[in-house]
Amino acid sequence: MRRSLSFALLVPLFAACVTVEPPPNPRGAIKPGQRLIVMVYQSPGPWIVGDPDNKAETALKLLPLGTFLQGMQEERVNELSKEIQPYLPRPRYDQAAEAALIKALKAAHSGPVQTAAEAGIAPAQRKEWNAAADQLDWRRKYYFTEPSRPSPRNYPKLLSLDDAVILDVNLSFGLEPDVEDRTLPLLSAAARAHRADTARMLWSREERLTDTTSSTTLTEFRAEPVQLTDRLYAMSVPLAEKIAASFAQEAGLIPPPPPVVVLEAPPAPVYGAAPDISTAPLVSPAPAEAPAPPAVSTETAPAPVPIESLPTR
Repeated sequence: MRRSLSFALLVPLFAACVTVEPPPNPRGAIKPGQRLIVMVYQSPGPWIVGDPDNKAETALKLLPLGTFLQGMQEERVNELSKEIQPYLPRPRYDQAAEAALIKALKAAHSGPVQTAAEAGIAPAQRKEWNAAADQLDWRRKYYFTEPSRPSPRNYPKLLSLDDAVILDVNLSFGLEPDVEDRTLPLLSAAARAHRADTARMLWSREERLTDTTSSTTLTEFRAEPVQLTDRLYAMSVPLAEKIAASFAQEAGLIPPPPPVVVLEAPPAPVYGAAPDISTAPLVSPAPAEAPAPPAVSTETAPAPVPIESLPTR
């Protein structure tokens, strides 16, 4: 009991020595009409967390020993992830998320929103900016960064990007247990905005989506891996929309003005012009019917009586 009590008292003391650097304030950093380049980088493999942290491990991570403990735990997770990786199909979660992200940002930003290809970035250069030995190396290089630490991607070397702000999204996919020890599909992203000319970080945010409707175990996912990849792919667009909404709100983006609808006015009348005469054929009115002649009786009048036949006196 005494050991537990002393350990519990040490944790806040060591935690108080840890200073967490506040995230940068992006409001006003993206100018109206400024070019915005969006790139989504996908992890080279899944991140499969088999067991949840126990309370002792969680507490130890706050101590100086925690870095060593966390490194050992990440190595175990990396081994399990590599073991399962050959069984999983490789849908392009990054392509689905990038298309949805660009669509949402075009509706929220008054300036041009471009893909890497539209910005003139070669595919080989983009591949170099996401190079990693495995998923653990990728997470350490790209997923977890500090605001004061320069971007691992050397954006300033491309002078053609100097006027732009680059939004790079690092997409991780896999499984993670919840508090009920269910193994749930997890799609997460570490999104950051950088000035392209200096690589200075302007904005940083992590977004996570978990499929809480899944009741499939890790063993069942191994037997039918499409169930996992389909669930992860279905979360790509909602996750991108969450990132776009957060970035637009926190950076204070100004949406483009609504399109102007031009109504055609009727032609103005020309004064002094000859009146418009219709060329429709004239139709003569029908002649009025003549009045009917008066009716004549056809009865025969009585013949006159001869005078000679009249009696005399």
